[in-house]
Amino acid sequence: MDHSNVIFSSDFRLKTPQLLSVVQNVCFKVLMRKTGVVFTGEARIGKTSCCEALVEEIPKRFPNVYVFMIPAIGDNSNDERYSSIIHQMLDLEKIKPGSRVTFVQRQSLLVERLLIRAAQVNARQIVMLIDELQRLSAADFIQLADLYNKLRSQKVTLTIISFAMPSIDKAVVQFLKDKSRNIIGRLLSDIRPMYGVTSLTQLTSILKLYDVPSNYDGSEICHCSNILPKAYSCGFRISSLSEYVWLEMSRVATGDYVNNLPMEHVTQVVLYLFVILSQEDRNDLFVPPDLIVEAIHESNFKAFCRNIGR
Repeated sequence: MDHSNVIFSSDFRLKTPQLLSVVQNVCFKVLMRKTGVVFTGEARIGKTSCCEALVEEIPKRFPNVYVFMIPAIGDNSNDERYSSIIHQMLDLEKIKPGSRVTFVQRQSLLVERLLIRAAQVNARQIVMLIDELQRLSAADFIQLADLYNKLRSQKVTLTIISFAMPSIDKAVVQFLKDKSRNIIGRLLSDIRPMYGVTSLTQLTSILKLYDVPSNYDGSEICHCSNILPKAYSCGFRISSLSEYVWLEMSRVATGDYVNNLPMEHVTQVVLYLFVILSQEDRNDLFVPPDLIVEAIHESNFKAFCRNIGR
């Protein structure tokens, strides 16, 4: 098997119904110049993939919008004035202020750089994509609200699109206790749940994406026919295994992953099947149920559910 196949590359991304829905929703927010939206979901269901896809998709639809992505990193500082997100953005821009530069000056340096970035694409709107939003502190949210206001004073709209674990709800509760409703209104008023694969029908439609030609890097490619040419020519389709995969993964799933299969593990199962089956490609290819069990075991799905699925 040719392991240089695109499905083994780190930037390969299936255009699943979930991803397309997120892109459509976000593009509407951008079009309407909304403050933003927060998508929440369990680990490995596809949040980061959606975030990465938006980095590519938003500029295609809105060439005069400046877009950037930052994966949030938590900070254990007890100083309420300290904002990890501002320093992370400075690092992203490779701005290294001296030790004597005050926080207000650092913030001004960041705003100035963002305005320059926006001007480079003739933009009056900036879209900031944040992955792992739940890692940010209360000070970070306050500074994001300040950043929004500072950019607005320069006639530039900041739209913040975020992805987070469901624990982000705790931040909303805390801001309510602190009577910081302005932070909720600005950054946390639109929280939308994301899910993994929730039904056999949905899993079938996802596996069919491997069976039909799709555009990748300017060329059409059908993954199933490319990897299993003999079997494919005689009617084999990887989506024909969806019921077996669904039943076995559902049997293993526990906690938050019951009827909510994580996309990362689904794709790992498919890749494993392709690798093994490519060594036996023939016109009358048969896939024994034991191989599907083995593929799910190799994806480490059971241990993942036991350790994280609650």
